[in-house]
Formats: sequence, C-alpha cells, structure tokens
Amino acid sequence: MKRLVYFCPALLLLFLSVSLFAQDAALEKTRVACIGNSITFGASLANPAKDSYPSVLGQMLGNEYTVRNFGVSGRTLLSLGDFPYMKESAFCRALEFEPDIVIIMLGTNDSKPQNWAHCEDFERDLQTMIDRFSDLESQPRIMLAYPPKAYNIKGGICDSVIVHGVIPRIRRVAAKNGLDIIDMHAVTDGMEENFPDKVHPNPQGQLVLAETAYKAIMGKSIHFASQPFPGVKSRWNGYDRYDFEYNGRDAIVVVPEKPRPGNPWIWRPAFFGAFPSVDIAMLAEGYHVVYYDLAFLYGSPRSQRLGDEFYGAMLKYYGLSPKVVLEGFSRGGLFAVNWSARNPECIACLYLDAPVCNVESWPGRERQDLWQELLVEWNLSESQIADFPGNPIDLLLPLAENRIPIIGVSGDRDRTVPYDENLEVLKNRYERLGGLIEVIVKPGCDHHPHSLENPAQIVDFILEKRLN
Repeated sequence: MKRLVYFCPALLLLFLSVSLFAQDAALEKTRVACIGNSITFGASLANPAKDSYPSVLGQMLGNEYTVRNFGVSGRTLLSLGDFPYMKESAFCRALEFEPDIVIIMLGTNDSKPQNWAHCEDFERDLQTMIDRFSDLESQPRIMLAYPPKAYNIKGGICDSVIVHGVIPRIRRVAAKNGLDIIDMHAVTDGMEENFPDKVHPNPQGQLVLAETAYKAIMGKSIHFASQPFPGVKSRWNGYDRYDFEYNGRDAIVVVPEKPRPGNPWIWRPAFFGAFPSVDIAMLAEGYHVVYYDLAFLYGSPRSQRLGDEFYGAMLKYYGLSPKVVLEGFSRGGLFAVNWSARNPECIACLYLDAPVCNVESWPGRERQDLWQELLVEWNLSESQIADFPGNPIDLLLPLAENRIPIIGVSGDRDRTVPYDENLEVLKNRYERLGGLIEVIVKPGCDHHPHSLENPAQIVDFILEKRLN
C-alpha cells in the first residue's frame, strides 16, 4: 500500500501531555465504601453500574471522591445468617480499599425468619464490622444506614422486623460508637411505586437513597438530574466528559455535541488524553470517544475478557455502535490488535500509532522489569515465550479475511518501539495477506510525539473506511 510521509510536530505536545498526567496523579480523592446487600448492589436495575445508589452518589460527590459499590445480593449482617456479608470477598476488598468514609446498610435479609432467629447476635456482629473498619489506617468515618422500606413480605423479608428489631439495634450501636445514622427507611416510606418488586428500588428510588447519603456526608441537600453515562461529569476540549470505574478499572466517555446516527465510537485502551488530535477531530465528526484502561495488561487474556465485558456494556446500556474504531497507542497496540483479531466482526477499522507489535522488540529482554510483568500477566515462563500467542504480527489473518482497514503512524527514529521491528513488519505481513493498510511515517521522529498535528489524513481514512 501507499506509504505517506509527514513531518514530525514539535515536542511541546509531549510536555503538555506529561503535565496533565502529573496533575491527575496528584489529585487525592476521598474514598467512600458502600457496604450492603442487593439494594446497594442495584439488583433489579437494568444498569446497576449507572443507576445504583453508590454510582449516583459518586456522580453527585464529584471528582474529589471515589465511591465504590461493595454490595452483594442476599447477604446478612448476622454471622449466623444464611449468607453472612463478612464471609464475602467483597468485605475483604472493602477493607483493602482503605476507605475514608464507610456506609453500612444491612439488615433487610436479616429480617427473614431463619436469620432473625439469631437476632441477639445482631449488635455484636455489627460492632465487629465497625471494629474492622475502625482498625484501618485510614480511620474512616463510619455511617450506619437504616434499611429502606420493604413493602411486602418477599422471601421472608419483613418490614415489621426491620422497624421494631433491626432499626432499634442499629440505633443503639450507633449511639454507643458515636456514629452518624442515615435514615433510608423514613425517606423511602410512602413511595411504593418506586419499589417494583416491593423490596428493591428502581432508579428513582435509588436516586432518593443517593440524595439522602449525599446530605448525610456533605451536610446539605442536592437535587440531581440523571446522566446518560455514569461517573463524574466534566468538560474536555469543549465536550461533556464522564469518568467512572468499570470492573475496577478507569473508564471515560466523551460525548459529541451531535452524535452521528448509530452512535459510532473510537475506543482507546491506553493513555487517554495523550496527543489527542484524532480524538478531538472525531468528536467534531459526531463520534463518541471512549477510554478503558487496559494499558498495562500487555494484551493478555485477562485484558481481552475485560475488553469483552466493557464492549458489551457500551452496546447494551448506552447504545453505541456494534462496529468500533479501535485505537492502539504504543503498548495499547497489543490489546487493540489482539482484541480485533478475536472480534473482527466488531471492528470498523484500526488506528495504530507507534504500536507495539512484537514483544521481542518491546518490552524486550533488556527491560527486565517490564519483561517480567509481561510473563506474569500472561502466566508464562521464560521457556514458553518462544510460543507467545499475543504478538500482533502473528495475529493478522482474521483481520485480513474480514477486510479490516488499518491506518498506522510511526516515527522512523523511534527508539522505544522501533518502526522496522513493529509497524513495518505488521504492514508487510498484512499486505502479503491481502489486507488494506496505510502507514504514515514521520521522518526524524522518535516515539513521541504521537499522532499528527493536523490529523486530517487519519480522520479521513477512518470516516471513509467505516462507511464502506
């Protein structure tokens, strides 16, 4: 295919990018852990990741807070209950989170007859949970929430037991420890229409829980409008940006002012915001820009599974196009090509920028720290690396067979991910397989800066190939 040559832009972009990353890393956030059962988890919601009360609370609190949902369906506070929360891995993860604020909302499932038979242990078990959090180095502020109203006996859940048994015990423990109470029961009284199955709140009910938790934490009320995406809303280059977590990893969605029909998107699995000229141009063209942090997983099977789930969520919950433009910057090329080779039917085209295509080149054995990280992530020994199954240069056949267009950009003086050992090898092999690929080589340019100061050639390629 035709080889295009462009002049390398100034390194100022690199310094600006590094500065932005440093600012983000320096931001210290208040960590909030939400402990609970299926109500906290968001069972019965179409999209718990967006509409559960912990998620909405995180949206309300903003970018100075990180709110994690540690809810587990069916769990009890009682250690002799049928499914004790403190025996769950979620409890261990909540402790490891070292929260600054803890909201404990348990007791609904404890009201079932087989569990409430052990009611005399309730205060002791609640004290045990409080003590475990109090012993943390973070010395969190612990808040006890009364369970929401239960509008019918469902599976043995009984609001009378909650009112006359669970709530008084929580009140006594809170008074003994000097802890704040969040009265989720009172605020959900008289709103049966927001409890479709009589126990689990719908999104409007979850919003009430989030508003109540917000007021307890901040000391002031908030009235919050729903968002199209979860997380903290801000602005990025003139567009609405949403930062959130998905499966414990950072995710970002930037929304165009006027999305194109079908909601096309460009997905970056590494280094959001670095050299973003293409992303900004694609927003202007009506594309969503989506980031999911898989940069340091070396395209591993774990990263592929995470990518599968994230891609599915973007389609199911947010209506993005089944055909995605996958963008692989540097080590992001490992994930981009590997995932595309496994899922060619999901790919509109690939944009690779100074991509890692051969692990023998990068990280290579000279970088033993990164090399060992790669082996551990792939669960391989040194003797098994000869049969390494994740090199992009070896995974091109499914892409060629499915006629996936690829556009690549690289500097011919790249000392980090050398062009002649990575993108050039991929280009030559892809052409031999009959694949469509264009490569833009930047003379005299090292690994940075990525992309092009004027990204028109890349954007035009993406738009043309996606429509064909």
